[in-house]
Amino acid sequence: DCFGAWRFYEAVEEKNPGKSFNKVVMGPWYHGQWSRPDGSSLGHVRFGSKTAEWYQNNIEIPFFNYHLKEKGNVANIAEATIFMTGENQWKNFDQWPPAGSKDEIMYFQPGGGLDAAKPAISGSFSEYTSDPAHPVPYTEDVHSDRTREYMTDDQRFASRRPDVLVFQTPELKDDVTVTGTVIADLLVSISTTDADFVVKIIDVFPDQFSYGRQEYPMGGYQMLVRGEIMRGRYRNSFEKPVAFTPGKTEKVKFELPDIAHTFKKGHRIMVQVQSSWFPLADRNPQQFINIYTCDDKDFIKANIKIHHDAKNASAIILPILSN
Repeated sequence: DCFGAWRFYEAVEEKNPGKSFNKVVMGPWYHGQWSRPDGSSLGHVRFGSKTAEWYQNNIEIPFFNYHLKEKGNVANIAEATIFMTGENQWKNFDQWPPAGSKDEIMYFQPGGGLDAAKPAISGSFSEYTSDPAHPVPYTEDVHSDRTREYMTDDQRFASRRPDVLVFQTPELKDDVTVTGTVIADLLVSISTTDADFVVKIIDVFPDQFSYGRQEYPMGGYQMLVRGEIMRGRYRNSFEKPVAFTPGKTEKVKFELPDIAHTFKKGHRIMVQVQSSWFPLADRNPQQFINIYTCDDKDFIKANIKIHHDAKNASAIILPILSN
């Protein structure tokens, strides 16, 4: 839920560069967790330190002492103070996104691979059926309210579903640090006139990974790093929705909120693609009709193709920070 904070910071920098006390701090928290006494974990994922306590002592107290009590200074607060999940370290940057961050394309591959080589074959795609009567849930368990822990939840339950596509790299030979806005660049064709597209960026832990004493099996854990949804009718414009032509290949390109995460050596980068994320997003009837006035009979199945060939190469674009 961090879209607004990133974009607000960037807007102030663009409109009033260097003239405002405008800095950004990002920790690995649910909303308000920075005010809690610990911040050492979220869900099953541990961060190796009390991140909320560090923020309070090093950012919050100096900030309020200076601006409210006119004591001390804020010279030591960096332009961007970011907790890099994965490596679990606070990092200071002179700007955000940091200098040295470069967009790199990772293409979906036939057979579920994910790498920098563009597919050379023709006519290749992966397909699933999206059924509004059986939407993909946002978490495996049943809850009375939306959880806070879903932001790092294990996605293995989703990767087992036939209506979720999975693309992943081999085990990484080196750390890969992603700092900035991720872009989903999909080439799709559908059997109906509308559909949603959910793209999730996932860190797959090694099979033997363990925190030591733990209740949940972390070996092979598929940690959600970031996810976002695009309602297909708005693929070209939020102001002017457009229907899909059934069977026609079209581009669906959209941004995911920024990432500050290191995929460690021995881990894998995974992308999951699906067409529902219930109930975080309302179900799409998968027809180009008014969702607010339709009824049960208007919700229909859609066959979704994600293309990955030489002509129509679906991909994600990762802003990777060089060492």
